[in-house]
Amino acid sequence: MKIIFIDKKKTTVFIVILILMSSMFVFQKIINNSMRMTSLMQSNIKNLKEYKALNGEIEYGLPEDWMTEEKKFEESEIIYHNEFQSMDLKVHGFIQIWDINYNIKEFLENSKAISEKQNKISDYVMENIKINNNLTYSINYTICNNQDKFFRCYEYFLNKDNKIIRFSFFVQEDKFKENMPTIFKNIVSTLKYNKN
Repeated sequence: MKIIFIDKKKTTVFIVILILMSSMFVFQKIINNSMRMTSLMQSNIKNLKEYKALNGEIEYGLPEDWMTEEKKFEESEIIYHNEFQSMDLKVHGFIQIWDINYNIKEFLENSKAISEKQNKISDYVMENIKINNNLTYSINYTICNNQDKFFRCYEYFLNKDNKIIRFSFFVQEDKFKENMPTIFKNIVSTLKYNKN
């Protein structure tokens, strides 16, 4: 028979550290959620309405007072498309889901090349960020349309099971506010992926 001696002091310290780490993790989640809601409230966004795509496989939230319209594209790689516009008409954009088995980095580089041929684009920046522990490509740029109006563009791309999820936000340059990118990231962070 083997006798195991437990050092009470070390065990107590270990348990205290474990409890502190657990409480810090929970506290961080609470703070992140309250910061997200604070940034939305400062922009007069009180509640988010939940949207479901692909029979509930994908869920996300948009401000409940934003106007939305789902569109279908026949015989297209785009299997979900929901356009949105804020009530004050400052923000518009869409959420798309593409059913393609394609390298997301190549997809984005090809999209950029096509867009540069069709539009005047400047200040293009693409970076990898993490939103809810998901690798996300964040793309920011300024575009000039054919009426010579400038728009600030914020797009976020995620890759899930051979699907590319795209969040696109567009704001006319003269209506842009510095807190808008934070709001856009908070909207993207509502994304939930429910694989059946």
